[in-house]
Amino acid sequence: MKLNREIDFILLGTVLLTVLVGIVAIYSVSFHSQLPSDLWKRQAGVALFSIMIAVSFAFIPNKLLYDLAYVLYAASLLSLLAVLAWGSGEVAARWLRLGPGGLLTIQPSEFAKIATIIVLARYLADSNPEGINSMRRFLGAMLLALVPMALIARQPDLGTALCFGAVIFPMLYWAGMRTVWIFFILSPLLSVAFSFEPLWQTASPFVFAAFIILSSLGIHLVLSRLWVTVSMIAVNLSAGLITVYLWASFLRDYQKARILTFLDPESDRLNTGWTIIQSKIAIGSGGISGKGFLEGTQTKYEFLPAAHTDFIFSVIGEEFGFVGALGVMTLFVSLIARSLQIGYMAQNRFYGLIAIGIAALVTFHVFVNVGMTIGVMPVTGLPLPFLSYGGSSMTATFIAIGLLLHIYSYRHEY
Repeated sequence: MKLNREIDFILLGTVLLTVLVGIVAIYSVSFHSQLPSDLWKRQAGVALFSIMIAVSFAFIPNKLLYDLAYVLYAASLLSLLAVLAWGSGEVAARWLRLGPGGLLTIQPSEFAKIATIIVLARYLADSNPEGINSMRRFLGAMLLALVPMALIARQPDLGTALCFGAVIFPMLYWAGMRTVWIFFILSPLLSVAFSFEPLWQTASPFVFAAFIILSSLGIHLVLSRLWVTVSMIAVNLSAGLITVYLWASFLRDYQKARILTFLDPESDRLNTGWTIIQSKIAIGSGGISGKGFLEGTQTKYEFLPAAHTDFIFSVIGEEFGFVGALGVMTLFVSLIARSLQIGYMAQNRFYGLIAIGIAALVTFHVFVNVGMTIGVMPVTGLPLPFLSYGGSSMTATFIAIGLLLHIYSYRHEY
């Protein structure tokens, strides 16, 4: 088989262009700020290393990923346990320092997301589309996702933990689970949202009650099973009531502040609301064509915190305006669409599920990160793929791209 038929140059070209945009934006952030001036060189170096890893995945033997799925998953769990025991970080213990003097710093949760996608793909691929609707298969899939999710939430890193929920449901749907069952599974999460007092204030009990009644009625009309309807009512009521506990005892103070600031940034303009407000100013002031490269005032005068990591999209919006922001979103949409197309082309069920999981993961990261820069999502610390500064994020995301290149090269294999 010819090389140009094995390497998906459309996917690789889209990714490389996105990485280039990120390096340019990081250079702009470090140009005027007190950050190290060689940040963009470090990012470029990690990107180059990660690209080589990604391309090498296209030449991995066909059944190797399937055979190693549970081994990779177990290794990721051990790394997450190591973070809880020896991890480091300013607000949360999320990194492991390795090598002499802790020279190398990695974030195992980034790699755990990829390992979990692979193991879920194998688990779901081993059951036929009808078997996936059995309670045993569903609970097994949920357990595989919930274990790393719980370990990451314990760090605490709630934003990354939520990635596992964003991945598993599209994979369950692609594996053959009925939509009504997916809604049944998601309904407790919706109950938590609808019973959340800071969101709905005095209307909360009425909104929550309306959701319970309408969702239970809909499930009963579709399935006509009394035990399912009763179970749904009981589970949703419990989920709504436990929201009080989650808010009072589970969430850390900084996590509560992020949520409350998301709901009303003006309530604490000079503290927790500062970042969101400055991000909105940066993007809004960019206008149609932007202020120009290296000319973003919110960036170069350092009004915008975490400009090289969480809020790199704000830098692009300020300096390159709506045109630049639209260009970045077009690249991401192209990447996600190509991932879905590769999943559709794959004759192997295991490979197709991996591609869908990766598409869901990238979609979630982009939606949450861009959403928080414009104030429609709470600040979670999720990086923007290929753009935000960070070695672990870059390498892990390129491994995901490597998996897609591997799937593409073996797309005709069963």
